[in-house]
Amino acid sequence: MRLWIAQTALMLAACTGAADACAAEDPIALARAGTAAIEARRFGDALEAFTKAAELQPGDASLCFGAGVAAFMLGQNDVAQTRFECALARDPDFLPATVWLADLHYRAGRLSEAIALYEAARQRSPGERELQPQLDHWRKEQELQSRFHEARSEHFTALFQAPADEPLARAVAERLEAAYWRIGKTLGVYPSRRITVVLYTREQFGDITRLAAWSAAAYDGRIRVPIGDALKDPDELDRVLSHEFVHALVSMVGGRAVPAWINEGLATVLEPAGSHEVEAALGRTDDRPALSTLHGSFVRLSARDAEIAYASAARAVRRLIERRGVAAVVALLEDLGRGAPFARAFHQRLAMRYEAFSALVARESH
Repeated sequence: MRLWIAQTALMLAACTGAADACAAEDPIALARAGTAAIEARRFGDALEAFTKAAELQPGDASLCFGAGVAAFMLGQNDVAQTRFECALARDPDFLPATVWLADLHYRAGRLSEAIALYEAARQRSPGERELQPQLDHWRKEQELQSRFHEARSEHFTALFQAPADEPLARAVAERLEAAYWRIGKTLGVYPSRRITVVLYTREQFGDITRLAAWSAAAYDGRIRVPIGDALKDPDELDRVLSHEFVHALVSMVGGRAVPAWINEGLATVLEPAGSHEVEAALGRTDDRPALSTLHGSFVRLSARDAEIAYASAARAVRRLIERRGVAAVVALLEDLGRGAPFARAFHQRLAMRYEAFSALVARESH
């Protein structure tokens, strides 16, 4: 998916270069503005620009696609799906729209729909070798998932493979319910959408997620957890489940444009035991990464660098909460979900420029 993001940026830039237009009612000018907004991570502005451009030039699939990318990053999944489907209706061979729509279906647990899109794309574009490895991976996951059972609670669905694991699955759902109410009370946010948690063996988890060995769990639209002797360490199980639930909540409120340090920091701070044990990692090293280096995902970091990144993120988020309260952090997430640029939303909600806060955190870390 990362390669397709890079290719998407190039495609959107190319689609805007046909003429030198600057009128607000000109679809080319609007597409240029939308592309610039995506590159600057101003996804609300991008969605507005591409949506208007698509209305003015209804035959151009790339304009629907640009709106879909912006909506996807804002976490507006229904809008994103409609825009990607619009692009494919205008041009069934528009491959980037297929890739992004399939990824959207996958994250929502609609694996069959994602596979069907890739299969159709392979038939139309047999030379696109990038599609086959992902298609093979999803087919493998689908075969595994076809053997799963489910246990449901009020807000969660737990998927598990062996019937003997049903008591564990129900315990996981119950623990997630406890996290739902504890964290919901703290943040004043209670997700209305049912959340799925998939329980794997450690080997299955590695095969499906392809994450680093240090990863304890994952959230990509579903909570994915490797379960061994989980109930032998209930505190660790509660920590992992709480952490991933916060990621689900952040995604629902703030979309996919929330900086990783806020996402991971908040998830760590809201673990049952808080972040103090994690932050002890900072006492074992002089390394202090700047917040500006912690906007992207931590998943590709080494175990040591990840430990420092999580601790640094937790310290920064706790500092935010101490200064302005948890409600201000939630308001920041809500602003990001509506498409506000990060620096502007941060300044408005935290009454401090982001650069100044980053400098403050850096000073306090030494």
